[in-house]
Amino acid sequence: MFSAFFAFYGYALYFGGYIRWNKWLLEGETDKYYTGGKVVSIMFCIVFGAMMISAGGPAMVAIQQGRVAMRLALNVIDKTTDVDPNDASRKGLLPENATGEIHFEKVNFRYPTRPDLHVLKDFTCTFEAGKTTALVGPSGSGKSTIIQMIERFYK
Repeated sequence: MFSAFFAFYGYALYFGGYIRWNKWLLEGETDKYYTGGKVVSIMFCIVFGAMMISAGGPAMVAIQQGRVAMRLALNVIDKTTDVDPNDASRKGLLPENATGEIHFEKVNFRYPTRPDLHVLKDFTCTFEAGKTTALVGPSGSGKSTIIQMIERFYK
């Protein structure tokens, strides 16, 4: 790293000296030459410009990760559900009267992405209207899954 840094400075000073020694003209001028100050100014502009360009690398990685995250979020937002809440032909989806009571009877559930994991097995429970019910159990026992089934995230 440091050897490349010093090699670049050495080459830049050598080339600047070469330009100065051979009295190159400034572009568009007929009687003005590169001075030592102009050569050093150009060298530092190139060095600092290269440093700023290389500093943008980590930002590009973050931008790409943000683009991937945005695509994943839009995939979830644009996804259509398999359950049609307006389909009256499906039995049990549209009750004749709604009292606010939710009843689970012998519900079995496995995640679609993990069919080997049995989350709910013959689960039966009644959530009465106007009453507070607590779901208590260890991690992975299906508490959140029950709520997601009520919210119709799953069939």
